Amino acid sequence: MSGLLYSIGETSRITGLTVKALRLYQEKNLLVPSRVDPSSGYRYYTERDIALAHTLRALRDLKLSLEEIQGVLAELDSGASLAEQLTRVRARLAEEAASTQRSVLALDTLLRHQAQAEAYLRAPPPLVERWLPPVRVAVHRARGRYSDASVVFPRLLAACGPHMAGAPFSLLHEAEYREDDADLSWCVPLTPGATPEGVCIEELPEVQAVVLVHSGAPDSVGPSWARLFAHVHAKERTPSVPLRETHLRVGTANGDSWLTELALSWERNGLRSTA
Repeated sequence: MSGLLYSIGETSRITGLTVKALRLYQEKNLLVPSRVDPSSGYRYYTERDIALAHTLRALRDLKLSLEEIQGVLAELDSGASLAEQLTRVRARLAEEAASTQRSVLALDTLLRHQAQAEAYLRAPPPLVERWLPPVRVAVHRARGRYSDASVVFPRLLAACGPHMAGAPFSLLHEAEYREDDADLSWCVPLTPGATPEGVCIEELPEVQAVVLVHSGAPDSVGPSWARLFAHVHAKERTPSVPLRETHLRVGTANGDSWLTELALSWERNGLRSTA
């Protein structure tokens, strides 16, 4: 490497870093000029300094903080390669990008729910008290996520085949919402006397409930459940489990076309309904 020295102005032009930035990097001990004239205070940079300045600018363009840049340079000084450091930075940026994308999707969901809530307030679906008839079902009960329905129902439907006699439904055995440990039964109504192989079969008794049909994605049913609970409490009744969600129509991922019948029963004579 030659012994050429470049003034701070020349270094600024060569590297695309402002003089102010070069002075800041000297203060932070990130890029110290190889020579400072003792009488004039002028700073001079070697070609090695300029190579380091190019690295600094690249790291700055990646939106790294000065502290992060300092850490990268320290690793370089200890023998790590720039490629290794940039690979680590890339992994972090990729995770941040994924996190940002998740946040955008969450905001989209929030905006969609807001629009659905406003439409719901303008025209809420009617509430009806009626008896849910007894039904023979193929059932799979487990603890898990509500979204497991997308895996369980296709298996149940395939096993039931032509014996299916109505819309599939879920029984929620707890009133509270759980993220990944919900007690659930996924049910497929069967024709009388049907005994498809490989499935558990139960007879569910008749039960009285208040019912409404919710339009919207499964994760938007909160306001409808609120109305059902409010109705039961207004009648001075005690809501009981399981809650029932009958999947009348499955729609698209953005919530279009979904129709779900929600049914809430109540305790009778001190005994819980067993819908």
